[in-house]
Amino acid sequence: MNLANCDSQWRSVIERLLPEVHPVDRDALLIWLQLYPLKVARLAAADANRAEFERYYQLRGRYLLAENADTSHQFFYSHRYWAAVKAALGSLPEGLDLLGLIRHAAGAEKMALPIAAVGLMTLRQAGPAFLASGYQPKLDGRTPEQFLSARGSDQPRGLWGKLSGAKAALRITMAEDQPDRWFPILTGQHITTGAELDKRPYHESDERCYKDMGPIPVDCRAGSCGTCWVGILGGRENTEPVIEFERKRMNYFGYWENEFHDAGAERPLIRLACQTIVRGSASIVIPPWNGVLGESRQKRREEV
Repeated sequence: MNLANCDSQWRSVIERLLPEVHPVDRDALLIWLQLYPLKVARLAAADANRAEFERYYQLRGRYLLAENADTSHQFFYSHRYWAAVKAALGSLPEGLDLLGLIRHAAGAEKMALPIAAVGLMTLRQAGPAFLASGYQPKLDGRTPEQFLSARGSDQPRGLWGKLSGAKAALRITMAEDQPDRWFPILTGQHITTGAELDKRPYHESDERCYKDMGPIPVDCRAGSCGTCWVGILGGRENTEPVIEFERKRMNYFGYWENEFHDAGAERPLIRLACQTIVRGSASIVIPPWNGVLGESRQKRREEV
């Protein structure tokens, strides 16, 4: 089955699917679709010179789904159903439209609908090689409601909370399934300001990070580089509205050039962490890549 034939269906299908998706994964699905847009896969596939392609678009990190097909969606509650979805993806029936394929991959488990959509998009971009991996998601015994109640909570969890001596205060959570993946932040601070105070060795697991500079990759703090883009998984209501400068920069980087971005949103799902001021706790997703892929840059590349 040629999934490229379904490319034009994605927006309408996701709009139809979202009301059926549990709130715990509704924004997660929209964030994921914006972190891994078809645009990047198409541009990469069309450019034979990979080194020049990466240089021109200033790409850093793992920007291709084939490089992290099993882990790109760990922030989904429905990540736990990934092995079952992969098994279903290995034998897709003919004659179904995209929505039908997503339902087939989810099977009888309605909670698996968002991860099934992710599976189809991953198959579209990465090809079938990832289906053979033996990856098994880590199980978490909490219910979707427990995940939601903890999302954006001020209560610290895990060893980091004990070591830091933190009491209930504002915090930014980076991985809801890992109790120690958070850092404290003050009201009125930009997200990157709080992140810089977290001195754990994130540079050892993400080459884009610098020693003692925190978990969010940064190359400036003025909105110039686009390195610090994040998804706001929870607590968007605790962020300051986007300003015109950030809108212009996000358009320049191309992060908002996709059919799943809400152009009229006062507090979008995808933000620059260095431009996002918080007034309360929030949960974020840190993309494993960054680049400059705006429409103007694409046009110049095509003219060369």
